Amino acid sequence: MLRGLVVTHGELGGALIDAAFLIMGGREGVEALSNREFGRERLVEALLDRFRALPAGDGLLVMVDAPGAGPHVAARLALSRLPEEERPLVLGPVTGVNLPLLLTFLNRRETTPAEDLLPLLLDRGRAGILVAD
Repeated sequence: MLRGLVVTHGELGGALIDAAFLIMGGREGVEALSNREFGRERLVEALLDRFRALPAGDGLLVMVDAPGAGPHVAARLALSRLPEEERPLVLGPVTGVNLPLLLTFLNRRETTPAEDLLPLLLDRGRAGILVAD
């Protein structure tokens, strides 16, 4: 299974997951991690803990809220500290997570190969940002 980890400032990740579950019903394998109580190094360690706790055969997509911000930097640092043989199990970080992107991930993660899923997520996430007429 491809699992999801939404890493954000404050409680944004948890709120996005709650909204997605409200729309789609409960889904397993998706969790939020907030930087609220962590400095950068502790957030990196928390990410590494989650990477290392992946069940055998599962992958993990890391989604963060803003490029260049603390959660994004921590995710990149954590990935750089993973042994080379474990890196293919963790995808991302995908920045700019929003509800359309998360809903697409939940709907398609079991049926769409990773190489096709990432461009689809980017497309759906961008399509969800518009100015209504």
